[in-house]
Amino acid sequence: MPEIETARLLLRPCTPQELDELAPILSNPAVMRYSPRGPIPKDQVKEVTQEILKFFITHWQQHGFGVWAVMEKATAKLIGHWGLNFLPNSPEVEVLYRLDEAYWNQGIATEAAKVSLRYGFEEAKLDHIVAITAPENIASRRVMEKCGLKYQRNAQFYNLDVVYYTLARSEWRSDDSLYILQI
Repeated sequence: MPEIETARLLLRPCTPQELDELAPILSNPAVMRYSPRGPIPKDQVKEVTQEILKFFITHWQQHGFGVWAVMEKATAKLIGHWGLNFLPNSPEVEVLYRLDEAYWNQGIATEAAKVSLRYGFEEAKLDHIVAITAPENIASRRVMEKCGLKYQRNAQFYNLDVVYYTLARSEWRSDDSLYILQI
């Protein structure tokens, strides 16, 4: 599984060892506000985080792409997870993330999303990638639009009303300086 380095980030495969660093991020109600699973009860956060990490690891093994653990390069601190995942009951691949609240509004979300899109189009050879969020999640919608994804329609996934954005490989523009791929 590849590692990717950007100016500020290191994206590396998730491992079970991330449990203690990722659990506090996923237990933050602000971080999980728009998550399909919603806020994780404090007494279940370790168990749910273990399930999430296992899912991410298995997805990589089965599909050759998935979600990375995202580290701040300067501090080597885990600040969230980011990557590509099949939408449930669908052949479509979504770009998804959870980012520690302390790192919001710094352009990190856009940087990591662009890296995920590039990997999806160039390495995984996906024809298109989608993104979904709650209609009121303006910050995520802005990230999607900065990355070139276009609003298509309102939809329902995870039993939730969402806005559905998409980007085709033919419409995507690569930023060649964006990252260094290390396999």
